[in-house]
Amino acid sequence: MAVGFLKPHVPWHVPQKWFDMYPLDSIVLPPYLSEDMDDIPRIAKDSIDHLPMMPTTEWALKTNNWKKIMQAYLACVSFVDSQIGVVLETLENGPHAEKTIVVLWSDHGYRIGEKGTFAKQCLWEEATRSPLIFSGPGIPKNKKIEAPTELLSIYPTMLDLCGLPENKENEGLNLAPIIKGNVASNNSYAITTYGWGNHSIRSGSYRYTQYEDGSEELYDEIEDPNEFDNLANKPERSNIKDSLRKLLPKVNTPWHKFSSYGKAPYFQAQKKRIRAEVEKVDE
Repeated sequence: MAVGFLKPHVPWHVPQKWFDMYPLDSIVLPPYLSEDMDDIPRIAKDSIDHLPMMPTTEWALKTNNWKKIMQAYLACVSFVDSQIGVVLETLENGPHAEKTIVVLWSDHGYRIGEKGTFAKQCLWEEATRSPLIFSGPGIPKNKKIEAPTELLSIYPTMLDLCGLPENKENEGLNLAPIIKGNVASNNSYAITTYGWGNHSIRSGSYRYTQYEDGSEELYDEIEDPNEFDNLANKPERSNIKDSLRKLLPKVNTPWHKFSSYGKAPYFQAQKKRIRAEVEKVDE
């Protein structure tokens, strides 16, 4: 059974009591640098969907709305948390609790002013990191695993946990042995792709991103969790960058002709260009 919650997706409309949980004077905003985007590749800026309803951090600061936006987001998160509780309580009170595995996950993260903008459309940490929780019979409680993983691994993991045969066509990894503590993590990185040829590798303390034109970003997420300092051009980090570059996908899948993904002018032009290249090869 799948249970989907719209929140905390926009619009951030929930009953007032959830807003009251977060008084504006108690909200701590993330650090912000007005020059944060100065060392960012051109494609990284162009690939952000400029949706008219999503503000910039500069606007949120000037209009004194940033805390209000953060409050609305937190209210929606708490609202969903309560609704998840309703589902779990119903499960516990029913006949199937002892033979049910619950997986809590989200399809993406979200930026609430980080990197100067709001929303998800990018390859930075706040937008690509999402929750992934497994709970049920045979799964240790309150165990936290720091190793990076991908949503592709949910299905093969569930096959194992449910005692079903392995599907050889799966690209994801079976996380069940790691979850149960039988083996250490055997996956040292996770890949996120945003558009043709734009990939980000999360491994250890680093995030390395390469765009289709070869431009790069490299961040030490331990020393620089806000991703203020792009280390891609620092000679002393070249060995880190070179090792992560080897993990990039060897094949880029072309845009599907019916894809509506990406409203930014950059993506519209990219889809047209890639489609033309594919059609030329097919001739």
